[in-house]
Amino acid sequence: MDRRSFLTVSAAFLAGCGQLPSNDSTATPTATTTTTATTTTEPATDTPTETETPTATETETATDAPTETETPELSAREENAALAFDRAIRELNQAVYTYAGSEDGSLLDVSAADGSFPRVSIIGDLSDADDYIEDARASASERQQPRLAAIVEARRFLSLSVDTQSRVIAAFDEAERARDAVDGEQEGEIENAARDLRDGRRRAAQPLQTIQDETSAENVSVVPAIPAADYEAKVGQFDAEIGGFESLADFFDRLQAAVVDLNDAERFDRVESERNARTRAQEAAEAFETLATELEEFATGLPDGGTSISDLATDLADIAASKAEEAREIEEDNS
Repeated sequence: MDRRSFLTVSAAFLAGCGQLPSNDSTATPTATTTTTATTTTEPATDTPTETETPTATETETATDAPTETETPELSAREENAALAFDRAIRELNQAVYTYAGSEDGSLLDVSAADGSFPRVSIIGDLSDADDYIEDARASASERQQPRLAAIVEARRFLSLSVDTQSRVIAAFDEAERARDAVDGEQEGEIENAARDLRDGRRRAAQPLQTIQDETSAENVSVVPAIPAADYEAKVGQFDAEIGGFESLADFFDRLQAAVVDLNDAERFDRVESERNARTRAQEAAEAFETLATELEEFATGLPDGGTSISDLATDLADIAASKAEEAREIEEDNS
């Protein structure tokens, strides 16, 4: 074979060999299969979503359990305590009604100016409440102790209020006695009444201080007849009245000195000692005029809870103004 023929045959043979790898390496279907497999696994990503629903359900079930245990049934002893609580509160409500004078009233309806106060009847109501409180104390469980403590505190508040109210009324009586003595120009009686007023104020301040230190509106309001606002207002009323007594006692000291000058002026006038009568009358008139002005300012400046003190101070201001006019007349008669 010549060289040219050999090369031609060899070239054809080699061309055929070059196509064989091309046919075997067409792995496109295989690659496609792989891609398809990957694609079909994508829905697997939904699996966590499907498992989230039972998880949420389980969570809801778990949160339901504590709710059911928040209000477990009461034991027999706890039921007895709860019944005793209700009865004690009923009696404490009755004590408030007796205190106020009616079921429609409140503790605020009673002030220092009330002459009649049913102290004994209120104490009787509190005594009835004590019996039920003791029953509750014997049966109450640990979880019932806060309610028991609130009821006991409400009872203590009412007891202290009865003491404070009685002493405030007694002190007011002394203030009225001193006022009448000023009007009657009784020097010694004014002095004695002012002293007794200070003593009464001091006695009334003692239970009030205990109320402020040892009770609270939050606990006392466990009794429906004593809402928190009434508690605060009653304590404010006591405070205004007791504080007012101290100021009134100071006014009575000054009124007593003015009455002494007025009485001296009248005596000098009767014996026709013009100079002395005129001097004493002038001093009395100036003192009474100043006191009348200050008493009016004091009366208008008192808080709402001090209405009874405000009314008495207004009376004193009128009396002082009247005495000032009497003194001016003596002064003019001896000028």
